[in-house]
Amino acid sequence: MNPSVRPMGLLVSIVERGKAALLIRHYQSFQLSQHLQAAGRGTAASHLLDTLGFGTAERDVVLTLGPRQAMARLMAQLKDQDRSQLGARGIAFSLPLSGMSAVLALALSRPEPAGSAREGEENMEEKNPHSLILVAVNQGYTDAVMDTARAAGARGGTVIRARWTGGNEVEQFVGITVQGEKELLAIVAPDRDRPAIMEGIQQTHGLGSSAQAMVISLPIQETARLD
Repeated sequence: MNPSVRPMGLLVSIVERGKAALLIRHYQSFQLSQHLQAAGRGTAASHLLDTLGFGTAERDVVLTLGPRQAMARLMAQLKDQDRSQLGARGIAFSLPLSGMSAVLALALSRPEPAGSAREGEENMEEKNPHSLILVAVNQGYTDAVMDTARAAGARGGTVIRARWTGGNEVEQFVGITVQGEKELLAIVAPDRDRPAIMEGIQQTHGLGSSAQAMVISLPIQETARLD
């Protein structure tokens, strides 16, 4: 790999509806300029909304691409008890990327501010015992899937409307017709609860059921609560 291209990451931020612009402006001050924004819906029970830091079930989901070192500095600031209040409640978590188009990576690899590299490297070494569980499920079954996940230890999730485009391959090799209209359920859970959550969803709502849930998980690098 070109030595001028730095390791990249993906930052996922889930906040109350209408607050994405506040986050993006703050993230830009950390040289994170590339963002995708989507609308989501929270699944947490009403009595959990305040506990999780949300005042409403409607969500903004922001996906940010950028150098891991810049994300590490941002996450350190977000977790600092003396940080300035952003005015956006929710959660942010970072995921390492194993690949990216060379042109995009070069464009994002701008020089780091002086003295920031060491801080970023130290933060990147921190271990975070959480995973992101992603469940693609037929529309109308999200609440049932989330109930199963809660029974196994999950606290809440965020739903994003999606469409499945690989149904022909599944039907050919598995013999199951997959519904095209899907909802993507994102759950952040401690690693100790991840196996039980995934197994419960697979057994109760797997491809052979009417929900046709497909489940994967990814390791989270760092998490920060936003308030």
